[in-house]
Amino acid sequence: GANPFHAGSVFQTSRRILEDTPAPLRTVNPAVPEALENIVAKMLAKDPAKRYRWAAEVLANLRTVQRGSLTALLAAVSPPSTRHRWTKGVAIALLAVILLGAGAAAIPSVRQRISGWLGINAIPQERQLAVLPFEVVGGDPTARAFGDGLTETLTAKLTQLTASHALQVISASEVRSNGVTTPGQAREEFGVNLILEGSLSQSGNLVRVNYSLVDTRSHRQLAADSITAGVADPFAVQDQVVNGALRMLDVVARPPELQSLDAHGTQVPAAYGSYLQGRGYLRNYDKTENLDSAIGAFERALALDPNYALAYAGLGQAYWEKYQAGHDPKSVDAARQACQRALGLDEQLAAAHVCMGQLESGTGEYEKAVQEFDRALAIEPTNDDAYRSLADAYESLGQPAKAEETCQRAIDLRPQYWAGYNWLGTFYYRDARYADAASMFSQVVALAPDSFRGYSNLGGVYYYQGRYSDAISMLQRSISIRPTADAFSNLGNAHFYLRQYDDAVAAYEKAVQLTQNNYILWWNLADGYYWAPAKRAQAEQAYRKTISLANQALRVNPRDAYALGVVAYCHAMLGERKPAFDYLRRGLKLAPQDSEMRFKAALIYNQFGDTAQALSWLMKALAGGFSSTIVRDTPNFDLLRSNPRFKALFQT
Repeated sequence: GANPFHAGSVFQTSRRILEDTPAPLRTVNPAVPEALENIVAKMLAKDPAKRYRWAAEVLANLRTVQRGSLTALLAAVSPPSTRHRWTKGVAIALLAVILLGAGAAAIPSVRQRISGWLGINAIPQERQLAVLPFEVVGGDPTARAFGDGLTETLTAKLTQLTASHALQVISASEVRSNGVTTPGQAREEFGVNLILEGSLSQSGNLVRVNYSLVDTRSHRQLAADSITAGVADPFAVQDQVVNGALRMLDVVARPPELQSLDAHGTQVPAAYGSYLQGRGYLRNYDKTENLDSAIGAFERALALDPNYALAYAGLGQAYWEKYQAGHDPKSVDAARQACQRALGLDEQLAAAHVCMGQLESGTGEYEKAVQEFDRALAIEPTNDDAYRSLADAYESLGQPAKAEETCQRAIDLRPQYWAGYNWLGTFYYRDARYADAASMFSQVVALAPDSFRGYSNLGGVYYYQGRYSDAISMLQRSISIRPTADAFSNLGNAHFYLRQYDDAVAAYEKAVQLTQNNYILWWNLADGYYWAPAKRAQAEQAYRKTISLANQALRVNPRDAYALGVVAYCHAMLGERKPAFDYLRRGLKLAPQDSEMRFKAALIYNQFGDTAQALSWLMKALAGGFSSTIVRDTPNFDLLRSNPRFKALFQT
């Protein structure tokens, strides 16, 4: 973990790199096997003839050590003669500095290695990157849309390289949905160590893009560049920015990757410009006027190039977002036609399959969605949206093993990317595998230690394990990085199960203030009000709000079993027997093996005084892996605590 050559100045460090042999490795760490020490010594030998010739030789020797053989595989390297060391050292150090400032500086990989060894600021070895929205000077809506589209496509291009390079890129949808616009926010939200940010300005027929690479911890600019191109040539704008970003990141794309990076989907520059505008408008799809603008931009692109499959995929996504915003069935039909047209034009376009998959999944056709997402991943294995959506579709189909396998595939492809561990942890959490979920979220914390997300999720799992103090500690850490509705809600849950109802309500209220239209947050707040003696009168209104918001979600996806269970529970807490059991039956039909749904069934039967059924469903929930500590600490079951059958549930 230490640079063996680092000294007090560039000259001294250069001399040590070129002449000194480091102390044996075991003087730093006595636990290192002698064989491994000898491998390292051979790799650091000053005489090239004494070093390994092939990486395969290193691998073979390392595997021997890994198998437990401690025999000395190699002879230790003797230190070189120290005769005339200083005179030679100064000369070579001066040469190294000259090279660093001149010829070597033109080669990114050489520049990074030399500057790293000399102690000069360099690009991190593991590059975790978020591309932030480009600022548009002047505020012209069309130019802003073009800049946002450039951000989207730049992110997508760089993401394609993450499977084969030490680079991980946060998806544009994550950056967009979380409203991240600064280096500090990017570090808090995603734990990234780098961001790419820039500005775009247009003057007459020219567009100028300034962009820079920034260290998120120090907010220091590591590299910067600018390009000027004609407004009528969006190909040149994008290609130059992509190539410049690769240089800054010290990523050398291979020939097949270069071919993919250069693809635009059309040979008509104006069509591509309109496509970028459409992608840009979709970044802010929460505004209805932007959805209409996106549809218009994609249609202009298609008028210029009727065979532009990528524009059809964008048009399909825009119509689907419009349906979700306004629930007009005509938008679903338009989305389906556009997605199908994209597939008809280019069966090998991953975006077209994602377009169709999200449409099928959103309308409850999960079997068809699985086929589309699988096809998208076969074409583009680094597509985050496809992995996440495929796992969700399998889970909705009641195929948890397939959902788990999908998340694991994402991890295997990019083991240094925290998102895969987060998806798998979330799946384990929903599948009541709390220890496995905690393990995955711990990996998120390890890979992104400055991100609030891992701590929030880890705290949520801890309270399901009954580790309430640990949960509160993790959630407070998350909130200190970034206050979020989920973290406050989970903090409220930890206090709730400790019977600290006033503290729970205070946290729930902060959650609802941050996100006002989430039915789960309102459900938690309703329960907090119900069990806080001085606030029970406020519970009914909160339960009604929960039912209203959950029913809005069910209008979009009537096969959402979780929402059905929440609505059933809220009706039960309001004493409304018929709707409670109607919704419960629908939820159980969709997810009969789901432990959370079984637990809600127990709560509902208990609320109406049917103890036998409540205990039966509690047994089923626990058999499915539901948290026994949550059952034990849920106040709804206080009247059952003297029941022998209830006591027997906790006997091992």
